[in-house]
Amino acid sequence: MLANRNSEYHIRPASGRAPDAAKAHRLVLTTTSLRNVVLADAADVLYYEAVTPRAPFVPGAAPCISTTRIARLDPNTRCFDHVAELDGRRGKEAKRVAGIRFYGAGEVRAVEDFLHVRPRPENGKGRHELSAWFASKDGHKYTWRADKRRLELTRDDAPDRPLVAFYKEKRYLHILRMSQHPYLELHPSVLDSLDYVVISFLLVERLRRDAGLD
Repeated sequence: MLANRNSEYHIRPASGRAPDAAKAHRLVLTTTSLRNVVLADAADVLYYEAVTPRAPFVPGAAPCISTTRIARLDPNTRCFDHVAELDGRRGKEAKRVAGIRFYGAGEVRAVEDFLHVRPRPENGKGRHELSAWFASKDGHKYTWRADKRRLELTRDDAPDRPLVAFYKEKRYLHILRMSQHPYLELHPSVLDSLDYVVISFLLVERLRRDAGLD
């Protein structure tokens, strides 16, 4: 049985200019969850995991903090390096990430200090759109753009050229098990900022889903 290539569960870059397939790296997501997921290439040279320990939830009590820990596997030592912690709250604000701490050091910062979201009511083409940018350690400004058809990342030195494109999963008959896992296609030029790309992707994709753009 073949998967439907036009499945609503699959996003194609709207611009038609995905990262060069001959050079691109592919990070495959093991699940559709953004709280407990592994993102890795075929050789596990690029390997990230996000883990959210289960926190107790007591009805009527104040929401407790739920922390997603993101780690990167060192391909040489095979040990995990801490990348970031995303702090949210369980309860009515369960899907909202409020704080972020990088590399396990320093104080928890407001997530808005890292990811600057610019929601757009309409993008001029009848579709709702979400835009969010962050400044990376390489000195460049990166911008995610998301709607129901795409989730792409561009950089300020080439704003019309996607450097990262997200492809959602494909399913048999739209509802059965996955025939293709979701993945990120990455241009090699973003590898030096990959920590920030992965962190921002988990945040933006969560916002996109919350906004009903999935």
